[in-house]
Amino acid sequence: MSRTSRMIDRRLAKALVFLQTLMIPISALIAWLIKDEVAALSAALGASVCWLASCYFTWQSFRTAGARASKQVLLNMYRGMLGKFAILIVGFILILSNVKPLSPVALFCGFILVQSMTWIAPYWASRLQKRV
Repeated sequence: MSRTSRMIDRRLAKALVFLQTLMIPISALIAWLIKDEVAALSAALGASVCWLASCYFTWQSFRTAGARASKQVLLNMYRGMLGKFAILIVGFILILSNVKPLSPVALFCGFILVQSMTWIAPYWASRLQKRV
């Protein structure tokens, strides 16, 4: 008997995490070119918080798969979302209270740039699949 294939395709999640990883230094470089080193560090910190929270959600969500584990999959997704939210809140509190000097605009722009990959990656992947 052949091995059953997983119903959940993890490739998109891995691609998303990879794209978000690439955006951390890109956000810092853009902030450095536009303003200065403080903005670059702030953008990198905001991007890193978003990336870390996204990695946690991805890891938590894709731990189990299959129809028999559907309740566990849903529970893991809820845990992933709660953990992601907690990582974001704690990360921003720690950064805003401990990093001086800080550019809040660059911090949130770095966060938004990495978060935007969540919307761009599926669109980009679907366009690549249409070409093949």
